[in-house]
Amino acid sequence: MEIGTLNQRIAFLEHSTKIDGIGNHKARWEEAFSCWAAVSVKTSTETTEAGVTQEVVSLEFTVRQTPDTKRINTTTHKLRFRGLVYDINGVLPNYKSLDYMKITAGTRKAGEQDDFD
Repeated sequence: MEIGTLNQRIAFLEHSTKIDGIGNHKARWEEAFSCWAAVSVKTSTETTEAGVTQEVVSLEFTVRQTPDTKRINTTTHKLRFRGLVYDINGVLPNYKSLDYMKITAGTRKAGEQDDFD
């Protein structure tokens, strides 16, 4: 892959817990780092639940393998691309070349709770 194809800026959000002034624990998603990626649509479907139609999009992100990107996992990280937050569904490192890795991510489904501030 040519480096010029990594032409979209994405940000990775990491789950953390903050304690407020009176000791309450609050879950938060904070930006951990950002990088350049090649983005392609993997699937795009439309679903209807309880009379609400929603588009569900799955994207594939190709990024360079770095110490930051190697520690990404599906439970503690999310991805922000063009102002939308995506759930990370899979991380596929390339153990053969060690240059690039693929990350699949999808939009949130209707009714799922956000824990953003």
